[in-house]
This record gives sequence, C-alpha cells and structure tokens, in this order.
Amino acid sequence: MASIERPKSGDTPPADLLPALRASGILNGRLVGEIQARVGNGDYPSDPKALAERLVKERVLTVYQAKRLLSNRPRGLVVGRYVILDRIGSGSMGRVYKAHHVMMDRVVALKVIAPEFASNERAVARFQREMRLVGRLDHENVVRAFDADQSGGMLFIVMEYVRGQSLGERLKRGGPIPAPEMIDYAAQAALGLAHAHEQGMVHRDVKPSNLLLSEDRRIKVLDLGLGVLIEPDDAATFATADGIAVGTVDYMSPEQALGRGVDGRSDLFSLGCAMYHLITGKLAFPGESQIDRLGRRLSAPPAPISDFVPDFPVAAARVIDKLMAPKPKDRFESAAEAAEALQALIRPRTRKPAPPPPETPAPAESAPPLPSANGAVSGLASPSLAVQDGARLPWLAALAARRPGAVLTGLVVALALAFAAGVGVGCLWR
Repeated sequence: MASIERPKSGDTPPADLLPALRASGILNGRLVGEIQARVGNGDYPSDPKALAERLVKERVLTVYQAKRLLSNRPRGLVVGRYVILDRIGSGSMGRVYKAHHVMMDRVVALKVIAPEFASNERAVARFQREMRLVGRLDHENVVRAFDADQSGGMLFIVMEYVRGQSLGERLKRGGPIPAPEMIDYAAQAALGLAHAHEQGMVHRDVKPSNLLLSEDRRIKVLDLGLGVLIEPDDAATFATADGIAVGTVDYMSPEQALGRGVDGRSDLFSLGCAMYHLITGKLAFPGESQIDRLGRRLSAPPAPISDFVPDFPVAAARVIDKLMAPKPKDRFESAAEAAEALQALIRPRTRKPAPPPPETPAPAESAPPLPSANGAVSGLASPSLAVQDGARLPWLAALAARRPGAVLTGLVVALALAFAAGVGVGCLWR
C-alpha cells in the first residue's frame, strides 16, 4: 500500500477525519455513519492518519482521496456526477483526474478546464459548440468523449480512461523514439485526425502530450475539441490571443501563429513537428523565446533530421518535410493521404514471385498400335505391311523397319512377276 505522509503544504490537518470525510461527499451518509460507529467502539482508530490508512487498506478510500482529506481539502473531490479517485496529470488546459461515475459504475478520465479558460465567456461559448462535434467522434485512434458540463463554476470534459502514457512522457523517460516505431504511431494519429476532420473538427493543438500510447500500443489522439480554447478572436494577435499555452508554440503551424484561418492541414504541420521532436529529441524550431521559436518557422526550414539521426531513411524525411511545409498547399491534401504515405514507409514490400522455369516437355510415349477391323496393325510411321499374323514373317517386318524402300521395290517387282506368270499360264491353257 502506498504510504500516506503528513501534508507538506501549509494546510492544517484535521483533528478529526470524519467531518472532512462527510464534507467531501465521496461516501454516502450510511457508510460514513458505519465508519463513525466503528471508530466509536474501537474497531477503527480515531487518529486521522491512522484512520485514513485503514480506510485505504480496505479500499474505502484511494490514496489520493486520503491525502486530500488529511490536507483538510475535502472540496472538489466530487465533480457533477463523478467522484475523483486520483490525479493523472496536468497541462496547459487544466488537470486530468481518474474518476468514477457511481451510477453507471464506470471509470473515466475527467479533465477540469483551467480557471483562466473557464472564466472566459467567449472561450466557453466556443467550447460548448465544439463539444457537439466531439460527441460524434468514434474512432479507435481518438480518445472518446462521454460528457461535458459545468458544475460549481468548473468546466469539465469526461473521456474514456486509457491505461498508458503520452508520447511526451515516453520521450522524457526513454529518450527519442526509433523511426519505424514513431512512423507507425504517426500513421495511427493521422488516421484519428482524418476522422475528426471528416466531422468538421480541427484539433489545433497536436503535440506529443496529446498523443496517448495505450498498453496495447495503440495511439489515441487526446484533447480534441479543446483547441478552441486557445483559438484567438478575429481581431486578436498572437500577443493578445485568449490564452496561448506555453509549449504549444513549438508545434504550431505558421498560419495559426499568424492568427489566420486553419484547416486540417494545420494539424498535419503540428504532427510533423511532433514527429521531428520525438525522433530526434530536438525541437524543429528552437529558440530562446516563444516569439523567436515562432519566427523561425516563418523564415527558415528546420535542420535535416539526418543531422541528428544519420541513418534516417530519405523517403521518411521527404514525408516529414511535406508535413512541415510552410505553406498549406505544399502539404498533404488530407490527413488520410498523410496516413497512407506514412504507412507506405513501414508496410512490408511484397515481391512478385519469380515465374517458374518453363517445363521441358517429356518425350511423347508411343501410343499402342490400334488394330484395324481385320486385325492388321495400323498407325506406323513408315510404310506398313498389312500382315494378319505378324509372327509368321518376322524377318520381313525387321527388313521393312530397316529398309522400307527396298522392301517396297521388291513387292512391286514380285507383283509384276506374278502378273506375268499369270498371263503366261493363261496362254498355256488356251
């Protein structure tokens, strides 16, 4: 069990855990009453820390909930219909929590939007419009959204809970990602973006921390619909936009940086910048300040990836260069086209099987001789003799096989002599 330390902040720990537990709303009144009764009869300790540890051990509370209660901060553990279980992370848009929908018994990821955005009426109005599109998204490479609402002054969105880590976290913990692996991830992300674009939605904030890698190695695009919170108004400049987030500029397209209208090709530029960073460990457009980093993408191309990864394939470099083309018209026409180009880089090449060598025809076997109607053998290649009983004249058959011409001549002569003898005998009988 994870240890529960004393609060490190200036929060005063409660003298009694039960009032804080009751005020939090994370347990129903009946269960709180049972805990109070057990404390009263000595089954549970009365010391707040010891009681919290006991409730965590029995899985009545989570470690995160216990720490919040011991810090005397019970408020905010229930957001709308969701009970907060743990804090997953935080970013420029707000904080993400693991939460539980009690009635549906579903564990979800709940993102509470940062107060500076939630208090901006224009940003909230855009957010509400965008959430109608988010509800239509249903793709294996997109984190699905279940709910979005306001509660107690908090603006939040509820999404599917995916076990895994973002590619930004992967980069921090494991260093640059090998090219074939990253190209596969980028192809998956492009497919998810293609689905969003088909629904009329532009992400506007594609970056490594918004590409979630699940435990089964599937990429899911995160925070679709939240990009409108950083979208400047028509009359705004970069300096006056409604909350450009720190770090977002490192992946922002030139047209978005200039406050111009964006389409799906802007997301492709951001995807290319994210790939560059994840493969090399370097930003495509480094600089000392946000303005400097933005200016670089407007004035010069990034350093070739081969400067950092010497054996990087030329074909892959061309695809990434096209993703990061300064002008939208020079990029891929769509995310689907980009996905196909990325998949082609890692798809196994199928070679046509070599044609089999021509078969040498086997020597034709001589067909057995067919008997004629009178029993004579026919079908010989050489002039034949019609012999009723071949066994009677074997020497003649052998001679015919060796010298057919001589045998034929002898037959003609024999017939002529027989004819002459017949004529002579006829004359004698007259």
